[in-house]
Amino acid sequence: MKFNTSFIRVCYLKPVFDGMQQIFGIGYRDLNIPQTLMQEPMALIPFTQVGHWLTELAELSQDPCYMVKLSEYLHFNRLEITGIDPLATPDVAMSIRRINYGVVSLHSGASYYVSQSAKIMKWCYKNPYVFKQQKSLDSLRVAITLLNAQRHFLGKDYRPIRVQLSGSAIGHEQVSELFGSPVVWNAAQTEIWFDIDEMVHSISPDQEFNAPVTMPRSLFEKYLNMPQPHDAPKVLFEMINYSRFYGLPKVKAVAKLFNISEQQLQRRLQYLGLSFSTISNYIISNQAIKYMLDGKEIDEIASLLGYANQQSFSRAFKRLRRCTPQQYLDRLNLKK
Repeated sequence: MKFNTSFIRVCYLKPVFDGMQQIFGIGYRDLNIPQTLMQEPMALIPFTQVGHWLTELAELSQDPCYMVKLSEYLHFNRLEITGIDPLATPDVAMSIRRINYGVVSLHSGASYYVSQSAKIMKWCYKNPYVFKQQKSLDSLRVAITLLNAQRHFLGKDYRPIRVQLSGSAIGHEQVSELFGSPVVWNAAQTEIWFDIDEMVHSISPDQEFNAPVTMPRSLFEKYLNMPQPHDAPKVLFEMINYSRFYGLPKVKAVAKLFNISEQQLQRRLQYLGLSFSTISNYIISNQAIKYMLDGKEIDEIASLLGYANQQSFSRAFKRLRRCTPQQYLDRLNLKK
């Protein structure tokens, strides 16, 4: 039983909204995206939602090639990930390797890898969860981000040998000018071609590298909660968890996110031996504890989880955890 859904973290998508706000005056609020979602960098968003947002931004900006104008924002340095800098390495090869391996914690269901043909290296990205116009926009988003990673080492005027993009052509002249190289559309996947000798190009002396990876355990645990598309229970868990940003989870809302009927969702839950109310209550109480560990107060947690008041949240929490949120928080503080 599969749900076949991929996720992307807020921090990996946020540069798009930062750029849209600064350049076009269009923000996530214009897409009715909750502020509470955007305030959690490690929160997971189903990529089907992202695809819709990408096409809506094209309509709102009246610019089908708006990604080109966001180029300075589409940079790994703008991800605001505490403790990890994928570009803090001595050369291009090490950063490419770090990005290819590390991005799986930021985006599931997509492939980042390098292939070789003679002296040509191809930095590749494949995402089977985007379609039509959104495929072009997503391919361009990632291609620009990868290009900026290369220019971090090779200079702002660096030009790859060739660029291949998925989806139909949008703003071909603007895109070609940005990359400064031949661009081919409707490719099977996103590819940036470059010379093998550039793999060992060292960082300039005035730039720092080899920074240690440091982060609190609570953040490290968040990196581990990236479900793969084939893992139905975890995908279901994270989809319900995502829906809470729009209010207390409801069967109808979650079924819509999966693009299936309520009856189909209930049948899949039954197949997995789960009930919607049980798993929803568990997710909400589990998230409440994570918020407690982050130092949030009970009244703020109740609001973040979509409860009308603190009393309603306390009753729901006590049914599952056999104690009130305040009692649980007192135990955590005592252990500290």
